[in-house]
Amino acid sequence: MSTKNSKNYSNESVKEYYHSTGLYDSIIYKKNKTNQNLSKEEIIESLLLKNKKLSNKVTGTNKKIILSNKNYKSKIMVLGDMPSQKDIDNNELFSDDSGELLTKMLGAISIDSSQVYLANIIPFYLTKEEGKNIKKYNSLLRKIVHEHISAINPETILLLGSFALQTLFGEEYSIAKNRGQWLSYSAANNSINIIPSFHPTFLIKQPSQKKKSWEDLQELQKKLNNA
Repeated sequence: MSTKNSKNYSNESVKEYYHSTGLYDSIIYKKNKTNQNLSKEEIIESLLLKNKKLSNKVTGTNKKIILSNKNYKSKIMVLGDMPSQKDIDNNELFSDDSGELLTKMLGAISIDSSQVYLANIIPFYLTKEEGKNIKKYNSLLRKIVHEHISAINPETILLLGSFALQTLFGEEYSIAKNRGQWLSYSAANNSINIIPSFHPTFLIKQPSQKKKSWEDLQELQKKLNNA
């Protein structure tokens, strides 16, 4: 059909043409999908793809990704830095010694670790050499993490370690200075309560800091009890 002749067709004729070829329904579907709110599952699928691209940018390879423990309905998120190599091998987050300690830490304030949403800022393992590249992609990483938090929309986040803290709030923040303080984070049109504390991996290396970690956990318990 030439451009000249196409001018003689009415809108209904054009619709009939698209219907007959199957293109019309396809175009309408794509348009509606763009305008509708995506489901949580669709957002998670999108996040997986974005993290695969991030993995390629940072490491040059497709790293195995473990986004979370899939407790999507939990109102408590525990957000660490990245999975360990053992986590990757086991296909399970916090499956190493730090996970065992985290379970004990949460259990001490009557929280079942299997009932919270476990995730990391970076959902794939990085070697020390690969980790040197991550700062080049901080803005992209922050955007992906923000989408992740918005999708889950928890009421409270326990943030583990300085890397997780600085990714969300900036390099002027540190665990030494800000641990145990309640911070506000805006996502999904909500204000989310975040309390930073030591990562269990750090506590294993520095057990003398467990007392301060216990203080942070008590603050978390107090907040949850008053919610």
